[in-house]
Amino acid sequence: MKQIIAFLSTNLIALSLYSQCSGNEPIIFLGNDTVVCQRQNLVLTAANGYDVYTWSNNQTTPSITVNSSGTYSVEGVIQMGTNELVVNGKFENGATGFTTDYIPGTGGTWGLLSNPGQYAVSTSPSNVHNNFNFCGDHTTGNGKMYIANGSDLANTIVWSQTIAVQPNTNYNFSTWVTSVENTSNPAILQFFVNNIQIGSVFSPSTFGCEWSQFYNLWNSGSNTTAIISIKNQNIDGGGNDFALDDISFIPYCLNQDTITVIFDTIEANAGQDLTFCDYDTQNLVGNSNEPNSTFLWSTNETSSTITPLNSGQYTFTVTSANGCNDTDTAVVTINQSPTALFTVTPITEIVPFEAIITNESQNATTFMWNFGNGLTQTTADLSSVSSSYLTIGDYTITLIATNTNNCYDTSTIEIHGILPESLIATNVFSPNGDGINDEYQFRLENISELKITILNRWGNEIFTIDKPNQTWNGKDKTGEDCINGVYFYKYSAKGAMNNQFEGQGFIHLIK
Repeated sequence: MKQIIAFLSTNLIALSLYSQCSGNEPIIFLGNDTVVCQRQNLVLTAANGYDVYTWSNNQTTPSITVNSSGTYSVEGVIQMGTNELVVNGKFENGATGFTTDYIPGTGGTWGLLSNPGQYAVSTSPSNVHNNFNFCGDHTTGNGKMYIANGSDLANTIVWSQTIAVQPNTNYNFSTWVTSVENTSNPAILQFFVNNIQIGSVFSPSTFGCEWSQFYNLWNSGSNTTAIISIKNQNIDGGGNDFALDDISFIPYCLNQDTITVIFDTIEANAGQDLTFCDYDTQNLVGNSNEPNSTFLWSTNETSSTITPLNSGQYTFTVTSANGCNDTDTAVVTINQSPTALFTVTPITEIVPFEAIITNESQNATTFMWNFGNGLTQTTADLSSVSSSYLTIGDYTITLIATNTNNCYDTSTIEIHGILPESLIATNVFSPNGDGINDEYQFRLENISELKITILNRWGNEIFTIDKPNQTWNGKDKTGEDCINGVYFYKYSAKGAMNNQFEGQGFIHLIK
């Protein structure tokens, strides 16, 4: 960054180089090098009081507005004193004080300046040529000017004057130029001091009577004389006609300054808008085009990635290391999912059986059923639909309910299919300890509760079974072996579906 002391040192050097500066001129200081946040403009202002301003971007106003990074400089030129060195530069004294290779107008078909390479001093181009526009001079609008019918010979001197100058002194040469008719082929002017071109080739506007200024700064070096010359290098002979006014050559003081401006180009990107269902989880991922940025979401979260919990607009702000910030927004839409809900009423769980299904889903428009028995269906209302289950086993009924936002919900219910209840008893067993058919066991199917009473032939109770799958080893309730013979039993049982049933039978005990 520039420091003020450095700036003052630079300008003291400049004052010593440009000796005609008095030191009382306004100080041009554009400010310290600076960083500007993007989407802002910076106005650079040179000091008021200078006659000519020349910026590095070719603007000529005291202030300019910049909006891109770069190094900007300005030169301010202030004329020293009021002693104009050009004699009759406003041409109010007529065709005096200068030399020229052009000749005074001799007249012809279109007036005084009918021929190329001729000139006249007049108050309007229309006075000297029938096809020239009516124009006022640059000085007052009703004064005189130098009017030329452009020569068709190269390097013809339009105007020249010899001026005594001080060595090592800065001078500002300027003049105002206009085309005298609307043309696509305006004059091409070159300006010389002591036969050395100064400045760039200059052409006036293609519209007649639009005055524009040429100026250039010149240092005399060791010269004591300046021979100023103007030449028109457009030798087409048609449309290259022009007028000059306010030719000036005067000492000047030049001051300048430079500033480097950096526009911080930080940009925020909140990521893509999101749309998802409420059972899902998605993230907003923000980023910046500059490293070392800090982040802030409208939820007060400071990470680059957040998980939105509600629908709405999320604002993402990034701040650069320079303190500049930018924002971006992302819209999140979280769609409500439906509720998949149904009940199952089995008619019975003993195979084969049927189950009645009632659909109680909410906020759903389409349905997909899987009944777990190989059948599927998309009917919304199943209140009158039965599904048959033919084999034993567990069955999972699944419903997928979907709404218009393509969100879904799933519900499942398990049902069981079992065989019918039964109790089967064999007729003979032999509890003789040989390991074969030593205990009597009733075979049960789907029995949850059981009581069996074993009786001898006289009807006396000798043994009781009160648990499913309990066996009889041929002993009585005192532990004594029972004798061979026929024994009777009677039972009461409860099935898996809570139904009660009873029965009786006989058993042969043979040792």
